[in-house]
Amino acid sequence: MRVAVACLVMALVLVGARPALPADPPTAEHEVTIGNHSTLSINEIYVSPSTADHWGEDRLGEETLAPGHSVRLKLGASADCKFDFQVVYEDASREESKGVNVCHGQVLAFDGSGAAAPAAATHDVTIANRADRPIQQVLISASAAGEWGDDRLGHTTISVGDEANIDYRGDCVADIRIVYDNRAAEERRGIDVCASRRIVIEPGWTTADTLPLDAKSSDQPLRLVVTNRTGRKVESLIVYPDKGEPRGPNLLGSAGLDDGASITIAFARPAGVCRFGARVGLDASPASENIDGLDLCHSQELILPATL
Repeated sequence: MRVAVACLVMALVLVGARPALPADPPTAEHEVTIGNHSTLSINEIYVSPSTADHWGEDRLGEETLAPGHSVRLKLGASADCKFDFQVVYEDASREESKGVNVCHGQVLAFDGSGAAAPAAATHDVTIANRADRPIQQVLISASAAGEWGDDRLGHTTISVGDEANIDYRGDCVADIRIVYDNRAAEERRGIDVCASRRIVIEPGWTTADTLPLDAKSSDQPLRLVVTNRTGRKVESLIVYPDKGEPRGPNLLGSAGLDDGASITIAFARPAGVCRFGARVGLDASPASENIDGLDLCHSQELILPATL
């Protein structure tokens, strides 16, 4: 009997001697203050746990963070302490800070010293030759560059009445140099190739106030950027030639456009027409509002104001 009792006591001792399993790490509400110590406004802020493989949504939304100001962000409850941060400045450059321990410190400053400039975009530019001579060379470079670079045509030429597509990688604002078959050359500077993707070369194009339109082409498609700042949802948008009838398709379709949102629309602009009007239908409004005097040759951005 004594032997059985002793065995039972020993078993209980062994059970009690087992190491305890590690408990799950506690979760805590994390907050962090982002300070802008740079000379540029911060337009976007992204935050994610260092273990995540995506950034998630912009924490600033429609707001911006001006130089010298700060914003406090709630990161939610998490067992993670290490987070990655990315800010996007007003010039589209980005700066990151990774592996920040938000459990030990809740203040993080960005001063722009580690900002990386955005990669240069590639632009598809069409050169239409409406001059009197074949074009032998086309040189395009960013207006901020100090040299022209290589000829974009290579061993080809653009005959009178023909056109060619050219890939240009760089800033939107560029300078263009045209060299004809007799070695005569013309230059035009400060062309926004993001807004004017089709460049018509004809007599006087270098001195004209606006780039010449291609009168020989049919409707010229534009990428019209529409931004809603009315404070209400826009249900319909009709764009029509100035002094014409306010009719045409609803460019927004059935979805409409929420307040604060933007949309890019493929819009067929009739050749030779620059000035347009717009009819805007607002949510729960029986009447439509008109906008007059839109110059779509000069700008392909339409901001619907709060005054509508």
